[in-house]
Amino acid sequence: MSALKSVLAAKYIERKDGEIVKKAIRMAWTLLVVGVLFLCGGKRFANKNAQAETDNPYGWELISAYTTYFNEKDVGRSENIAIAASLIDGVTVQAYGEFSFNGVVGKRTEEAGFQQAKIIVNGEYVQGVGGGVCQVSTTLYNAALKAGQEILEYHPHSLRVGYIPPSRDAMVSSSSDLRFWNRRNHAIYLSAKTFKGGIKVCFYGKKDGYRYEITANLLEELPPPTPIVKLGEEEGILRQEKNGARSEAYLERYFGEKLVERKRIRVDEYRPIQGIIVKKNADTTKKMPSNACLLREKML
Repeated sequence: MSALKSVLAAKYIERKDGEIVKKAIRMAWTLLVVGVLFLCGGKRFANKNAQAETDNPYGWELISAYTTYFNEKDVGRSENIAIAASLIDGVTVQAYGEFSFNGVVGKRTEEAGFQQAKIIVNGEYVQGVGGGVCQVSTTLYNAALKAGQEILEYHPHSLRVGYIPPSRDAMVSSSSDLRFWNRRNHAIYLSAKTFKGGIKVCFYGKKDGYRYEITANLLEELPPPTPIVKLGEEEGILRQEKNGARSEAYLERYFGEKLVERKRIRVDEYRPIQGIIVKKNADTTKKMPSNACLLREKML
């Protein structure tokens, strides 16, 4: 580190014709950032604050916040949301560092405390370990966009979800991650707290005067195919049909109240859900009506 300081001191100030010339400020900052990243272990520069007892232990400015809501009566799903949120809560992403959801939260296994809840697999809702974690990644994704973070990787669900508008979700799995890059020149601190029926994610750091807003537009409703009909002892609906959708999202950047930039950040398509209904079996054991019997006798 002393060698790095010497290089910076030599390059930062040079004397020419009796005047101090600041010749290599950009080079000095580049060397400093690269050196710090190297010492801290590479491009993924996020660490956990083990003593995160409050939302904002450093007293930094609130940059962004986003909240989504869930049914707390779904115990397994609620527990999964709480576990994932607790693992994100207290993480600091350094300047020019990268955050990986899967890297921070880890594998969703029963050994890690995650429970069975509904997940989406191949366009179907099924029971699986870790159901509900995608709501945490989705809430984080929206807070990251509103904080001006650069999204490096995100994935939409195959089906529409009820806790967020289309084109604002961020699905995660063992093979699908949510990653973003802190392009600010200062660190950011993440707070992820659950409360009764909700989760709130906040980004703290140093404001730069810009404000970000997300808008989503529904482009088209995609109707489901004709329901599948099954025979059974009692009539009912096994699976409710639901429209799919084509949608888009825009990110707007404001300086004060002035709109500086508006760009489309994604276009998505969500599959419709085909309904399944049950119709009662026809009773073929009833006797033929008497007039039909007479007709049959005449024919014979």
